Amino acid sequence: MSKATKLYGSVGSLILLMLIVSLSPVSINRSPIAIESVMVIANEPHGPIVIDGDANFSATADAEGWSGDGSTQDPYIIENYDITMGPTPEASINITNTRVSFVVQGCSLIGPAATPSYGIHLENSTNGRIVNNMITNFATGLNVSAGSTNTIVTGNNISYNSYGIWWEQSDNFEINENHCSHNFFTGVYISNSDDGTISRNNCSGNGLNGIHSLSSTYNTLSENICHGNTNAGFRLQVTDWSTFENNTSSENGVGIWSTASVANPIHWNVFINNTNNILDDGTNLDWDYNYWSDYTGSDANSDGFGDTPYTFGWEDNYPLMYLPFPVEWAQLITDQYVEFGEYFDYNIAINCPAPYTVCVNDTTNFWTGVPTIAASTTLDIGDYPILVNVTNIYGYYTEAIFTVFVRDTTPPLITGPDDFSFTVGEESQMIIWDAQDLSPLSYVVLRNGFELSSDSLTQNSIHYSMILENYPAGIFNYTMVVTDSSGNVASDEVMVTILPTPLIEVVLRWLVVGVIPLAVVIVVVIIFRKRRSIKS
Repeated sequence: MSKATKLYGSVGSLILLMLIVSLSPVSINRSPIAIESVMVIANEPHGPIVIDGDANFSATADAEGWSGDGSTQDPYIIENYDITMGPTPEASINITNTRVSFVVQGCSLIGPAATPSYGIHLENSTNGRIVNNMITNFATGLNVSAGSTNTIVTGNNISYNSYGIWWEQSDNFEINENHCSHNFFTGVYISNSDDGTISRNNCSGNGLNGIHSLSSTYNTLSENICHGNTNAGFRLQVTDWSTFENNTSSENGVGIWSTASVANPIHWNVFINNTNNILDDGTNLDWDYNYWSDYTGSDANSDGFGDTPYTFGWEDNYPLMYLPFPVEWAQLITDQYVEFGEYFDYNIAINCPAPYTVCVNDTTNFWTGVPTIAASTTLDIGDYPILVNVTNIYGYYTEAIFTVFVRDTTPPLITGPDDFSFTVGEESQMIIWDAQDLSPLSYVVLRNGFELSSDSLTQNSIHYSMILENYPAGIFNYTMVVTDSSGNVASDEVMVTILPTPLIEVVLRWLVVGVIPLAVVIVVVIIFRKRRSIKS
């Protein structure tokens, strides 16, 4: 492809229908197969916007009622427009020859499928921000050219065009977190543009390449996903002194195609199931620490790197045995609630294709295994914030913060006698209570609702006994109420029935009291008479 000639193709209205029916580009994360839906929100209909020069920008902003004054602190804001182009090939938003700061955000731009046409065209315009727009059915979704420096493009869906992003002769740029998928030719094309960052973009299902860099230097390409592109996931052509790391290229014609490119460290990338994982003309020599799905070597020392190089004409001397992805939670880490006195352990759920370690910041109270976080001692009542770090064999890690809440919700254990009865006058009748808890206790003893005794203790056990007083006959409620220091309450109630003396017992007592003295008198009288009889 010539760096001065663009190959446009007409994209029919069928592509627009496909976009409207199903907007489901691959999600921007380390997995090339995750799916993310996109919501399209209706905005205010608007005609094409054409701005040429700072004065015209100011006048147009006043006429349209746009906020901002064009300064860095308060840029002009063009937002929330629906611009659907007619058959005339032109740009929905065309900004040229400006030095003011501006933002184009939240717009839905639908093109005429004609050549040339642009969703957004920036030429010789600096300090632009293109944010969270949907751009489709154009010859070029976003065209940036001729010294449009210091431009940031982030969060846009630029899909189903001939070219997604065409960027040339514009330095100091950022192209981050965009979906540039299912374009007829290329998702992102960079030409003669330096000192930029292209990161966390999804460029999948394009007709030629996912990301193509031509005659550009000192750029960083990182954490991009290129999946299912017909020609190549990544095309580096006369691209020098650029960093290429942590990218994923899967099921493309070629995973990465490097031509006449030198001094580019290509490290920690993933190449999975491409027809050819790599094509290289031998000019770029720095190919270490990548994952190649067709590598067949072994790892005898279990350090995560192949024992033999991955060879493709040149060599990756340290091919990875596992996917170099950050650790992911299979389930979100959540706060944990523990009953005071119970053992705490928490098995965290992790998706990790390599050996990993688990660490926490509180090593006084907790220890870690794989994948367990457990208490190393009985935890006192309180809150324990924990930072957990999970790191795989290559040093990629994920962190989360959660809190272990230790609470005492268990009431004290109290035991006492069953209900019982006794008769008035019986002695040594007692009630004995025992209570225990993990926390200090206080108690109160009641008789028919009136307090007999109470105390607040520092110990966590109580042994309490009481001798029942000699009350008259009746039914009496004796209750012990025990409260621990967390406010949990337990009680035990004993119903004591004091019976009156039975009637027969009263009669017998009367008889005993009356008859025995009478018998004594009779016996005395008889003895006395017998003595008199003997004397006479």
